[in-house]
Amino acid sequence: MSKQPIEFCENILKKVSRSFALTIPMLDDKIYEAVMITYLQDRLLDNFEDEINDISFAERTYLMDKVVEIFNPALASQEAVEIIEEKAELFNDEDLANLTANASYLKEAYDMLDNEIKEISHKWLKEMNSGMQKYLAKKVNEFDELDEYCYYVAGTVGGFLTDLIIKKSNISKEKADILQANFEDAGLFLQKVNLIRDIRKDIKSRDKNYWPLEELGIEENMILDRKYEKIMEKALNEMLENVKNHIQGLVLYMNNIPEEFSGYKKFFAVNNGLGLSTLEKIENNKDKLFYSDNKVKVGKIQFMKIISFPQKTFQKKAENFLNNK
Repeated sequence: MSKQPIEFCENILKKVSRSFALTIPMLDDKIYEAVMITYLQDRLLDNFEDEINDISFAERTYLMDKVVEIFNPALASQEAVEIIEEKAELFNDEDLANLTANASYLKEAYDMLDNEIKEISHKWLKEMNSGMQKYLAKKVNEFDELDEYCYYVAGTVGGFLTDLIIKKSNISKEKADILQANFEDAGLFLQKVNLIRDIRKDIKSRDKNYWPLEELGIEENMILDRKYEKIMEKALNEMLENVKNHIQGLVLYMNNIPEEFSGYKKFFAVNNGLGLSTLEKIENNKDKLFYSDNKVKVGKIQFMKIISFPQKTFQKKAENFLNNK
């Protein structure tokens, strides 16, 4: 592989995702570059979904389709690359603009992947795009819709990772079936934790949030208003109970990752260990979640414990939640 596109990917990853810049380098060599490149193409698509405000619905969906076109192995569309790169000026965030302006580097890196991996990656990118576009025009009103939205934006990532692991390993059919049956839980779990944690920021700085307000029996104006504190405590408890339903699936998935992929096990344990720890923090910081601009986050000591003992910490925290349900 040429160094320049990969070096660009490694450098921009550190700028556009603190969490995945930490965990993607933990991955096993045989999947590291494929996961990094696919994460960045997903990030590029996500940029056009929710990081720019002053464009029409038609232009947004057109540009999202062009991102998918860039990574279509059958097209090799240079025109799509140029169209996307020209839109870098739409982004206020310098790093997101840099990723967009250098889509050609990302495509060069992608084109160096095995054809089978490109096919898998593109399949899941198309699925992600179709769901993102559906929810551009549709509100999340019920928990079933929350599940569907989270599947499209995060479960599809788990689908790609699972297909990749199965393709690159000597995994048994039994274990492969268990991974396929539980990958959605992993994506839905982390996405829901983030949607709960970031509710204040989403209401204050974005056009929409993804709490199922109709089924929760609340309105958006209640969420940050202390006058509705008791109502919001009940709504939050429902959100927390919903996300906890995915923890058993996390454990099953973790326990069936092939032993040859120790890096992927660590990657999975760190990401979901942080998710479980964030869930603990949310439960103990309800006041801060709704009424403070200080973000609910995992402390440094707990963070270092997860990094140092990822699988042990993940298993212990998962067991604590499952035993207390």
